[in-house]
Amino acid sequence: MTAEFRAAHASGENWASVASELAELLEKEPLPKQALAFLYVSEPLADDLGSILTFLRSRLSIEHWIGTSGVGVCGSGRAYFGVPAASVMVAPFARDEFHIFEPLKTEADLDGRDLQSAIDRLQPIFGLVHGDPAAPESLSQLAELARLGSTYLVGGIASGERGAPQIADRVVNGGLSGVLFDGKTSVQVGISQACTPIGPVHRVTEGREGIISTLDDRPALDVLKQELEADGGEQSMASGRYHAALMVPGSDTGDFVVRNLMGIDPHNNMIAISGDVQAGDAIRFVRRDGAAAEQDLRRMLSDLQKRLPGKPRGALYCSCVARGPHLFGTESREMMIIRDELGDLPLTGFYGNGEICNDRFYGYTGVLTLFI
Repeated sequence: MTAEFRAAHASGENWASVASELAELLEKEPLPKQALAFLYVSEPLADDLGSILTFLRSRLSIEHWIGTSGVGVCGSGRAYFGVPAASVMVAPFARDEFHIFEPLKTEADLDGRDLQSAIDRLQPIFGLVHGDPAAPESLSQLAELARLGSTYLVGGIASGERGAPQIADRVVNGGLSGVLFDGKTSVQVGISQACTPIGPVHRVTEGREGIISTLDDRPALDVLKQELEADGGEQSMASGRYHAALMVPGSDTGDFVVRNLMGIDPHNNMIAISGDVQAGDAIRFVRRDGAAAEQDLRRMLSDLQKRLPGKPRGALYCSCVARGPHLFGTESREMMIIRDELGDLPLTGFYGNGEICNDRFYGYTGVLTLFI
């Protein structure tokens, strides 16, 4: 009989009460003899991550752990923000079915003997990574890590004002840490955008380093104003609802990466976005709102269900800090939608400062991974 995934989530007054409740919930049924455990803690417990990890490792007799901290954490049908909380999932993976790696901070780290040996042994096609938002240079290793072994990566960037600790069998900081899984590990991944396109795709005809001068040989600000007016949002340029979306090259599903509109120059009819842009890039404008977020989340869940060979064994969800109650109205509605559509699965996850899917960083998205 295949060992089962197990998950629990809890909140409390302090780290000790949260960790004790998690242990009690997980001990209600026997845990796998060999396992990898995922642990996410909310921002109020970021400083206590080491204490929680030590307690749970001893109490549950599970050696290998992976995780990080976020503004919020989530479990099946539930999310927690602004309170001490944690979420755990125990997955029945044997020790030779995964490799945990400590933060990759430089390109040289990718050539490390342990990592290269693990890739040769596992032939991974899937991995989970966590990153430190305060180390943008090291985050550039993502694409190269994905290229090694042609590995599909999911995960997210830690969030919160109390630092960005990660877990890679111990508490670590900086760079990209995570776990690579044996090539026989079966998963399905879905990504949900929180934005609806409000106009056609344009071509950047003049622009560099986030400054866009012209789109389709027209002044960029004129194009933006025209589309906002058509959407009824001509007075909402500073509302935070509208963004630029960089189209992903080669995508056959119209996939895009959302970037913030940072400013406008009415004298020169230019706009600025929070991301590099060059002449020739494809771009469109999008609107972020709760209706669009819920509609696309349900679309993503429906698409996943069509690809599933059976009920998933467990799930990981990495969502954006700008989602949750900001888009879905209440703290747990986003997670309730997932539970309503897929059932009450063992699930863990967190709300981060950017999401990872394949070899790219996203914003305003939810990335759901289902273990089959």
